Parts: sequence; structure tokens; C-alpha cells
Amino acid sequence: MQNNSITIKLNILIILITSTLTIGCRKEIKLNLPIYEPKMVLEFYLEDNKTLSCLLQESINYTDTTRFKLIDNALVVLSYNGVKDTLFNTFYFDQKFQKIYNYHNPKIIQLQPNIEYHVYVKDSKGREMTGKTNLNNIVQIDTLVYNYNSSSKAAVGLILNDDVKTKNYYRIVAFKDVPSVNDGDVWDITFNDNLFNGDQFSFYTGYAFNLGDTVVGRLYHLTNEHNSFAESVSNAQSSNGNPFGQPANIITNLTGGIGIFTTLIYAEKKLVIK
Repeated sequence: MQNNSITIKLNILIILITSTLTIGCRKEIKLNLPIYEPKMVLEFYLEDNKTLSCLLQESINYTDTTRFKLIDNALVVLSYNGVKDTLFNTFYFDQKFQKIYNYHNPKIIQLQPNIEYHVYVKDSKGREMTGKTNLNNIVQIDTLVYNYNSSSKAAVGLILNDDVKTKNYYRIVAFKDVPSVNDGDVWDITFNDNLFNGDQFSFYTGYAFNLGDTVVGRLYHLTNEHNSFAESVSNAQSSNGNPFGQPANIITNLTGGIGIFTTLIYAEKKLVIK
């Protein structure tokens, strides 16, 4: 009986200690965070022979649980070579890559070299944002190839020849040619030519394709600003939530806001897996 009594008393003591620790863990901690001023965020990619579309939203505080804060009723104007095109506050859905934009103009633009493109944004709060960009030159795909593994799945390889005379930034994407492409079905890599300047470079997907699939390979020749933006976004995503990660700032080519305004130009090839 004495041993049972001691056991009961020990159990009660453990419960009391655990309860005290639990209550202590619930203590509210107040963080003295600096006042955050939201900024306009723009993603505007000009593609040759495509309509004009962009996504305009507002940045949010780190502790804000809102996913998106779209900006409505803003003035968005693209200017180039004496032409001014206004984008209207209307939703546009890119069915191919399932992207949504909140400003659109159905006009199809033909991008020209040696022309400077400007964007001007003014929202209902009076905030203004500007940016400029130029058209990069196309780097052609040398070869698009494929090979099988022992499970009869195919990997696709894209081969390019780098120009030693210029600093180049690339993005390669490969995907099955279907009406609607999910993000998870796109093989994607962004890189510069530091390791192979002037040489041939090849990129292979994983073994993800089947007999009879038509695969699209695209080689984007990025502007320096676009590459810097993409790298900074990737770094910010990697360090988010990592207590040992370096804080990352988004590198932008916009004044008065953050984001990217750039041209997109690419070479494309298709092949059928046989």
C-alpha cells in the first residue's frame, strides 16, 4: 500500500510539473517588428507575337496570412517607339500554363531590337512605379534529343552552343505538348554561362516521358535584370523559415515598387518520342 501511495503521489507531482511547464510554454511573446510599408509588386513579361498581360499586386507583411492582395483600378501603360498601350483591369487566364493576370490588353505586340520599352503604373493611392527593358537576342537550340532507361521511360536533352563574346543567362524548360501544362510537369532550370563560357552545354530532364509523347524544349535568353530577379526570388524562398538562412532582398529593375519588367524571347523545338 505504501508503494502504491508513493506511486500515486509521484504521478500527481509529475502532472503538476507538466501542467506548469505547459502553461509556461503558452506565454505570449511580443515581437517589436518595424512598421512595414506595403509596395506595389509587378510581374510584366513582354513576349513576341503575344497579347499584353501583367500581374499587379501589393506586398504583404511577413506575418500577414493573406496570400494575394491584388491592386485594382490602377493605370498601367506600356510605351515604346512613340506608342502607348494601356492595359485594362480585367482578369486574363493563360490556359496553356494556367497563369492568372489582372491587367490585360488583347493587342498582339511584335518586339523589335534596339527599342526601349517602358512601363508606367499609378494606383488609386497615388503610388507610382516605372521600369524599362530591351529585347535580348535569340540563342538557338543546337539539338533536342532523347534516350530511354531500362523501364522504357525517356529523358529529353537540350543542347546549346554558348557565345564566348557575351555574358549569357539562360532558362531551359521542357514539357509534354498538351493543351494545359501544370507547374509540376515542367522541367525547368535557370543558370548563367560561368562554367562553360564559349562551350557546348546540355541539359537533360528526368525519365518522365513515354513512347508517343511530343515534347517541347524551349531555350530562353534572359536579360541580366531578369536573371538577377529570378535568383533573388529563389534565394528568398530558400531562406524563408530557415533560422540560419541569410535574409534575401528581391532584386528588381523597377523604381517605386518591386518585381520585374522584361522581354521574354526563346528558341523552341519539338520532338516525338519514338
